[in-house]
Amino acid sequence: MQNDLFNISWGEVIFWSVNYFFFFYGLILMSIYFTGIILANRAINRTKQRSVFLNVKDIVGATDIPSVTLVAPAFNEGLTIIENVKSLLSIQYPYYDFILVNDGSKDDSLQKLIEEFDLEPRDATFITQPIPTASVNHIYKSRNKKYTHLTVIDKNNGGRADALNAGINFASSELVICTDADCIIEQDALIKMVRPYLEEDDKEIIACGAGIGIANDSVVKNGVLKELRLPDNLVPMIQVVEYIRAFLLGRMAWGEINGLMLVSGAFGMYPLKRVIEVGGFDAKMVGEDLELCIRLRTHMEDLKLPYKVVYLPETLCWTEAPPTYQVLINQRDRWSRGLWETISIHKHLFLNRKYRHMGIIYFPYWLIFEFGAPLVEFLGIIAIFVFALMGLINWPNAILIYAFIYLLGCLFSTAAVFMYVKSFDHYTKPAQVVELLLASYLEPFLYHPVLLYGQMKGYYKKLFKIKSGWGVMTRKGFKISED
Repeated sequence: MQNDLFNISWGEVIFWSVNYFFFFYGLILMSIYFTGIILANRAINRTKQRSVFLNVKDIVGATDIPSVTLVAPAFNEGLTIIENVKSLLSIQYPYYDFILVNDGSKDDSLQKLIEEFDLEPRDATFITQPIPTASVNHIYKSRNKKYTHLTVIDKNNGGRADALNAGINFASSELVICTDADCIIEQDALIKMVRPYLEEDDKEIIACGAGIGIANDSVVKNGVLKELRLPDNLVPMIQVVEYIRAFLLGRMAWGEINGLMLVSGAFGMYPLKRVIEVGGFDAKMVGEDLELCIRLRTHMEDLKLPYKVVYLPETLCWTEAPPTYQVLINQRDRWSRGLWETISIHKHLFLNRKYRHMGIIYFPYWLIFEFGAPLVEFLGIIAIFVFALMGLINWPNAILIYAFIYLLGCLFSTAAVFMYVKSFDHYTKPAQVVELLLASYLEPFLYHPVLLYGQMKGYYKKLFKIKSGWGVMTRKGFKISED
């Protein structure tokens, strides 16, 4: 036995060391996912119970609810700008203003807005701007009394975060909700988003998010989602499953233990006072939504004030997902660069006991599993090729392990789809459920490799300091009903 021990080659030592690393990394990640299912299910049930005690009708009829300003940046959104603005204007809420920020569009977006909503320029020199932004050219208000709560800011291009900051500067409400001009928002969305702020007494809610749905190939009429359809294309179809899994199992679970570190930039609500205190969104970053949420949490920890970041399981906002692999790669390239930047800026939080659970648990999770997972997976692929060339892989056993991992991934996706279908009435037809399940089973083969490529492309750019902006996000636009 002793001779056998000494006869083990360095290649075999490295092989087994790498194997154990991937095994324990995967085991911990799977345990987190299973825990997420339990926490998400508990959170969904609790949300349903709370909605019974504080009904939407009660909120609409109340006189002491907080005022809300919705801010949406727009850049070259001429294809869908009118329908989207109509959608945002139709939101039901008693005390509500809508600020659209035209961030230096080069297309006909502004001209379409002026003509459709009868806009005229107003003097804005008297309004203070606590957050520095690119210069504002004009402020527009409508002559039509039907659109008195609409403000359009025309400014020089500074990027999405800069445009949001410009809208925040002009807001005068208690709460501000940030979205995108290309989103379709449910008409009662603000009422539901405000509900946690009315329910919570002990802790200040510094951010509130909700589910984001994909509306590719769905039917929109007068800015309202009239018929929700599954996308015709496989790429956005798989993203429906991905979004359901990420929002329902991921964010719902972390919200249950107040560990949520991200509120989606497509639909997030914040106290205006706190956002201004921390200086708004960081205009130099492409992952501004994640970075702001972490900065808000850090700010409250420094102030030693009790706080919460909450998440609503309902899908209240619908967007157009990347319709092709190339657009998807551009999006995930940007997301991974944003994650890299945020982790780098806030690295002082790692295992920092001053920030309690955020420093000891939540931030390390983001570093090791959210940031680290693509790297581990990429290194795993390289390891497979190297060990295969060295003849160290037992292929029958390896195939069994890969099949087990694949089936486990399918299990998580299946659980997410059925939890969603059971809890909400968006995809209730048997044919739709079957399509979602088939998409989830094809995801590891036809989607995930492209996703990994996009993530590693972003990391590569950051590693070698290759400058890159948002990338091109080509959109087809929603199907507009004329009926």
